[in-house]
Amino acid sequence: MYLFWRKGYIATSMKELEQAMGLNPTSIYNAFGSKRGLFKKVLELYLSTLLSRFIEAVEQAETARHAINNVLQESLNLHFNASNPGGCLVVLSLLEKEQHDEATKAILDSALLHLQNAISVRLKQAKKDGEMRVGVDNNVMANHVTALIMGMITMARAGFSRDDLEAIIKNSIDIFTEQNWVK
Repeated sequence: MYLFWRKGYIATSMKELEQAMGLNPTSIYNAFGSKRGLFKKVLELYLSTLLSRFIEAVEQAETARHAINNVLQESLNLHFNASNPGGCLVVLSLLEKEQHDEATKAILDSALLHLQNAISVRLKQAKKDGEMRVGVDNNVMANHVTALIMGMITMARAGFSRDDLEAIIKNSIDIFTEQNWVK
């Protein structure tokens, strides 16, 4: 997983996968069918372990403000965790999307849509709870937060500091609060 995450699908060779996994080519092909089959399993692992934390950050928050802050912070935690290669495997894979088959593209697309939907559902609940203004379009706002996550992950990968990205989170929460929350 870390090899694909660090190098991307195309740049990761079978020889590197053999070395990283300690397996010979026959064992890899017997277990996964192909490099693409292995990559699909990697995506499933990543989604169930790492990306699931993004969803939990949204669903377990006390308020919608906390949910948005938590999911934005989780994107920074993912990147700046020294045991991870940096960035997000899904975002990085989406950037090389033309290299993937239809099944892999569907996994990548559904991951992003799943995150967007979790945010939208949480914002819809915030409207019901009187936390947000009724006229706020929760899907548009969820798209905005999702785009912010993707942008921050890309900026972090490009070398922006955690402090730079923390300032973006604070500014974004301030803007969202001013425009969308009931005072």
